[in-house]
Amino acid sequence: MKEYKLIFWEKTIFIQDEKDLVLLFKLFSSNSKESSIIHWNILMEVDENLEQIVKTYKWLLTCLKYLNEKNSFLLLIKLWDILWNLITNSQELAEVLSHIPEESNKIKLLKILRIKWLSKIIFDAKDLWNIFEWLYWKSQKDFIDLLWIDFIKEVFLQTNEIIMILHYLSNENKDYLMDIIWMDWIKNKIKTSENFLIMFRWLTLKKSKELLKKYKKSEILNLFKTEKQFYKFMLKMPKDKEKIILNFLLK
Repeated sequence: MKEYKLIFWEKTIFIQDEKDLVLLFKLFSSNSKESSIIHWNILMEVDENLEQIVKTYKWLLTCLKYLNEKNSFLLLIKLWDILWNLITNSQELAEVLSHIPEESNKIKLLKILRIKWLSKIIFDAKDLWNIFEWLYWKSQKDFIDLLWIDFIKEVFLQTNEIIMILHYLSNENKDYLMDIIWMDWIKNKIKTSENFLIMFRWLTLKKSKELLKKYKKSEILNLFKTEKQFYKFMLKMPKDKEKIILNFLLK
């Protein structure tokens, strides 16, 4: 097996594989400040050989557990050419993102991966949910911008799948996503009173009003088979949204 040479404090160390690399990171993890410097030196010493050493997602994640944010991101950048081979699904990408606290670095990584690679690991709303779980504020919007509009629409097959994503978005980013996929498209996904309920509850007040404008009174009422069903629906509605529905139906 090939050995890779590292020089520390005028001493030469040889490592053979990813287990040896992790062991080095672990051995020099006692002091956060000193460890950060030592870990950085290890990464710079190994440099282009990292692609030959780190061969599995399991050991990539283990390395990240011992590195601080700066060095975690450095490792990922140095492994960029083989990341697509190490990270094979959205759950694995989510775990990697969880080790990058800085939002700007998360979005840098996603921008490096770009849509061509992301489309190979995002197949449904659950995959999107895995990634959005670890994104916040501006990085949510930046990630939405990375995805094609048609690609986003293909992922959302039902209203409950849209709700999965809205659950993690800030109100501003909820509105941004809705502007991209359009209210007419949302309305076409609503087939039942339950669909309408969950969609209406999770939209912002502004977008709830916009959705309501896409309906005729009769269309809203036709979603309900009985008055009792409509009554139960209204009981589940927040007061501010209950008011705009009633105003819409009574005007």
